[in-house]
Amino acid sequence: MTATTQNANEAAVALVHEGWNHLMSQRPLAAWGTWQRALRLVPELAAAKKALATLESAHELPLAARKVYRFRQPRNQEQRQRWDAHLQAATSDDLEAAAAAFGALNNEFPEDAEAWYNHGLTLAWIGRDREAVTCLDHVVAIESDHDVEGAVEAWTLAEVLRQGGGAEILADDLRYACSLPWSADDTDALFALFPEIRRIPTPLDPARLDPKITDLEVFEWLDRPFPAADREHVAASELPRVLATVYLAPGTLRLSSPRVDSLEQAEEKLRLLIGDDVEPAERAAAPLPLPFLDAAVWTVRLPEGRDRADADRWTREVVEAYYEDRWIHRPRQSLDGLSPLAASLDARAGDDPIRAKLIAVIRLREQLGARASSVALYQGYPFDRLRRRLGLDPIDPASVDSTDLSCAGATELKALIPADIDDHQLVEAFLSAVGLRDDSVAAPLAEELLRRRPEGLRRVAADELCACLVRRAMQSQRPETALDWIDQIRPLGQPGQQRTLDVWRAEVLARADRPDEASRVYRDLTAGSTAGDRARLALDAAETLIDNDHAEAAHDFLREAIQLAGPIGLRGVGRRAERHLLHATRRSP
Repeated sequence: MTATTQNANEAAVALVHEGWNHLMSQRPLAAWGTWQRALRLVPELAAAKKALATLESAHELPLAARKVYRFRQPRNQEQRQRWDAHLQAATSDDLEAAAAAFGALNNEFPEDAEAWYNHGLTLAWIGRDREAVTCLDHVVAIESDHDVEGAVEAWTLAEVLRQGGGAEILADDLRYACSLPWSADDTDALFALFPEIRRIPTPLDPARLDPKITDLEVFEWLDRPFPAADREHVAASELPRVLATVYLAPGTLRLSSPRVDSLEQAEEKLRLLIGDDVEPAERAAAPLPLPFLDAAVWTVRLPEGRDRADADRWTREVVEAYYEDRWIHRPRQSLDGLSPLAASLDARAGDDPIRAKLIAVIRLREQLGARASSVALYQGYPFDRLRRRLGLDPIDPASVDSTDLSCAGATELKALIPADIDDHQLVEAFLSAVGLRDDSVAAPLAEELLRRRPEGLRRVAADELCACLVRRAMQSQRPETALDWIDQIRPLGQPGQQRTLDVWRAEVLARADRPDEASRVYRDLTAGSTAGDRARLALDAAETLIDNDHAEAAHDFLREAIQLAGPIGLRGVGRRAERHLLHATRRSP
């Protein structure tokens, strides 16, 4: 073997290792580009060929993360001549030089979409994902009004690149975490106060001789208990959702979740125990691994011992509810900071770039659902439901029933005349409007539901039915109307929903300058409750009264919260109540 050959082999092997490092850093295009460079040095290098085959067959990745990308070609002779003048010094082996050449083209001819695309692709191949996303943004801006598919392809690639190492600031799909100092003395109180926290198996550490991590305990904090096992029909919306995974180690409690709103709920509950003054040791947000970009979908937990048909129905309902009622409201950097729903409104108003970006964002979600490992979970969910929800053209119109209002968009729902649709459609339209969070659409449908009382009304949660009507009434300064709606709807609810409506009744009364009546409602709510629930409800009652300028009526509730919180370890509740009481005392004449 000649020295030149040996040097080429060593350089190629080093590139193979570099490619694996790129892949571990969530830069699959950089991995592909690096392995291709290794093959150009040593065309038969088995390690490079195996690495490329592994990436190509990595079916846990969305298609956009493992497909082979190629340079776009110039569209005309004039454009080709410009390229030749800039690219003649760049070689296929020198990606840095090619990137610089395309960058020069961008500076001189900023409307050259193909040059912007190739510049972005070259940067991606060398691991500069953040800069590549900027280039692809230019492609979308230039092409979206005449080459929608080209713009969508570019932004689908950008969706992958924004999750890579070095581009973390651009990532939209994250795992959030919060670490707090923890005393072992609080552990028993934590589980006593929040029985919805359940233990799960402790993870294994392959780096240890004894792989079980003995000083770490892992739990899931559910938002509610499981429905009764003997209930025949349970909707997916009634199933518990994981607020956060809880990691308990000596001196530290860590909360982690792919949903920031869920993490905040768990932390808010935890602070009832430890207090608001405990500073987090760490707050972190890191991009989710590419195979787990849809982790936020799968935070619902299914009951054990039910038929497979139930599990299949629940998972399909979970997917529909997540994408059509929750995901559409989450702002995304890839949509210029807009939520998918807000982006869809701009798209309908003629914003071509945001339309192309929205189509691309949904395309990557669709690819996640099409993976072999995901097909059973997604239960054949057609993403044309989501496109319809957001007012986009379907890919396969036959995949969605046009008469099915459960995924209807805002424009469709606003055009409905509630009295003219049948009972089934009325229920579907209302549930759909609730998911859009648009009271102007939901309230007239709710009124019609209450007028008809169809059989399908049992599918509607009483608090959801009531919420839009109460909000509308209170926004119009009509508290008596809000109270009438609560009285009318309360008998339709399950016990937990009735309790929620009772709390709303107390809040409306407090806002209507009827503190004595509000206090009586809160007193009735505490009857028969555990000490922990009574302490928390007393604090909630006091804060509601204080917020509505009825501080004097809050005193007894504050004292009750302090008295109950101490013996059961709810330091956070006690401290908050003490601060309110001290503030009220200082303000007294």
